[in-house]
Amino acid sequence: MRRSRLRAWLVAVASTVLAAGVTLGPGQPAAADPAGVQRTLDWEQSSDRTLPSAAPPQFIKQWATEYGATNATVPARDGSYAARFELRKTDPVVSSSKRAEISQRDEQPVGAERWYGFSINLATTWAHDTSAEIVSQWHQCDVGCPGGSPPLALLTDEGRWKIDFRGQFIDLGPYTTGVWVDWVFHVTWRTDSTGLLQVWKNGERVVHRAGVATHGGGPRSPYFKFGIYKWDWNTGAPSSVTQRVLHHDALRLGDERATYKDVAPQRTCTRAAAVASASATTYEPSSPPANAIDGDLTTRWSGQGFGAALILDTGAVRQLCGATVAWHRGNLRWNDYTIHASQDGVSYTKVWEGRSSGTTTAPETVLFTAGPLDARHLKISFWANPENDWASITEAGALGL
Repeated sequence: MRRSRLRAWLVAVASTVLAAGVTLGPGQPAAADPAGVQRTLDWEQSSDRTLPSAAPPQFIKQWATEYGATNATVPARDGSYAARFELRKTDPVVSSSKRAEISQRDEQPVGAERWYGFSINLATTWAHDTSAEIVSQWHQCDVGCPGGSPPLALLTDEGRWKIDFRGQFIDLGPYTTGVWVDWVFHVTWRTDSTGLLQVWKNGERVVHRAGVATHGGGPRSPYFKFGIYKWDWNTGAPSSVTQRVLHHDALRLGDERATYKDVAPQRTCTRAAAVASASATTYEPSSPPANAIDGDLTTRWSGQGFGAALILDTGAVRQLCGATVAWHRGNLRWNDYTIHASQDGVSYTKVWEGRSSGTTTAPETVLFTAGPLDARHLKISFWANPENDWASITEAGALGL
């Protein structure tokens, strides 16, 4: 009798909360230029489409041919236009090497914290080569700075994406041609333990390095360059290709006020994020949490009690933006539930609250109320349904950007 009264009270509370207007849809997208975004270069402004004769305002031209940097409509990542870069082995030397790049001005303050978001599409002709090339780099300042290689660069090498961070190579997996790959770099350009490098690839955080982030001794922080830089074509080192073509789009540069979502290339929250494992706060032996991630709608996780929770582990911290949940008897009853997200599986933040439709047994998609965030774990907690105090989920998944 006591359990029945508690369940009735929880149902009434949940109904009141929902009636008050719980947001069930996606969060509002980030503004085009929120506070902290110093420059957006997505090529949609006609004043920015100055290629090939000149670089866009606030940038510097570093190519020597009519095809070195041009604007294109296919493919485009953000809107209707993108930049196309082409470098040939026979091209003239520019700034002491073979390159087709657009460069920031060397005017970044010392010790700066900066965000860089952009997307790169390697042409289908981007064949494996015996030598590497840089497709984005952060160059030490030009005057009063130590010489040598840039402290940070994004390369393609041996058929793979790699980062050169102060001479240490970080392998980020094989590249695929003809597709857009979204990148976000967050750097605090310091020469002591307060330095920081974070990198996201297609919404998944793939690098987190605290400590020295740049060479010491310079009066300014490194500045950003993007395009194609292939030094081996200038030195005469072995190379098995004679042409490189890539497209670049959705560039946003932010300062210390910016956040990931301010600079990240905009993505639709539809990409399934792999779930490595599932656990639960409680379950009956015949319906363990693994049943909720086996791809079979005829099996289920079941746990008794209001607050019973299924916990998904995606295996790594990544940008998550929503979840899919299919409820047992979901076409006959609604379920009130919350979703909390966590990076470490200990500290959780509520990202969604609401009610299933009660009209389907298929997975239903919910998008986080405040938009995407870095997370590894999702906790799906059951609070009420009109029949009993059992949570029963047949399938659950995570959505990323």
